Amino acid sequence: MSRRPGVRDETDVVERLGSEVGLSEEDSVLYLKLLRQGELDVSEKERASMLLERGMAIISGDGKRIIPVHPRLGIANHYRTWRVAMVREINERRMRVDKLILELIPLYEAATERTSSSKID
Repeated sequence: MSRRPGVRDETDVVERLGSEVGLSEEDSVLYLKLLRQGELDVSEKERASMLLERGMAIISGDGKRIIPVHPRLGIANHYRTWRVAMVREINERRMRVDKLILELIPLYEAATERTSSSKID
């Protein structure tokens, strides 16, 4: 008698797919279903759109099924995409902060100069 593989604590896995991968609860449950069944009918494409966008699932070559990408690849693909977006956001924020700093420096220098000249008088 062969036992089907499963996860020990599905609730925990669903929560971690949310917190670590950023999937909604619905998408997490669907991802587990996809992994268990090995495929979904392409009619569920809209429901599986987030998994497809994140590279965690693909449309089969015949266009009739949605199939899971191996979790090592699927989750790693998503993580890489997320990381690139985060690095870009950090770099863009740094540029905005640098511009803000350049805008504020003259205020500081003017106040410092006024304070220095009033001490001399």
